[in-house]
Amino acid sequence: KTKRRSRARPRATGNGEWNTGKWSKDEDAALRHGVSVVGARQWKRISVEFLHNQRSDVQCLHRWQKVLRPGLVKGSWEKEEDETIVRCIQNGIVKWSEIAAHIPGRLGKQCRERWFNHLDPSLKKGGWTEDEDAILVDAQTRWGNAWTRIAKLLPGRSENDVKNRWNSAARRKATSFGKAATENAAAVVDAAAVAEEAAG
Repeated sequence: KTKRRSRARPRATGNGEWNTGKWSKDEDAALRHGVSVVGARQWKRISVEFLHNQRSDVQCLHRWQKVLRPGLVKGSWEKEEDETIVRCIQNGIVKWSEIAAHIPGRLGKQCRERWFNHLDPSLKKGGWTEDEDAILVDAQTRWGNAWTRIAKLLPGRSENDVKNRWNSAARRKATSFGKAATENAAAVVDAAAVAEEAAG
């Protein structure tokens, strides 16, 4: 009596994990081909048949929707797009996916980043003060590159502003702050840490 072969289950690559590195041109081409054959819904099938289990169904979905989908708009923003985001916010539309629906080719994530990094009227546009730099340096020393967390200590500075400031100037000034700025920074970061622990 011959043994019945069990159907092999799809497996992730190598060490049991999906490939999480940069997508190759061949992978992008395979994903495009898969979508052209079975449509942009059957992601598990595309993962197995076209990407040979090198990428998960979720990875395929995200790569398609955020990078490869025809009609996506990347790069610089038009004045009309910015005005649409501002108008939506003023009209009480707060879900980024709904705002993106008003701007053909843009994703909700793009609209969110555009607002928080460029359009939010509470953002500071001027130069950085010594106190701000000192807070940035103190917080980065303790928390590492947790830019979202650090930005909360610097009203008016976006996460993107904070990261750019660190990379361009603040870390080189780390030992040049006055005593008052250094003590103030330590107090600000200490207070934030205590508040986070209490909220917990």
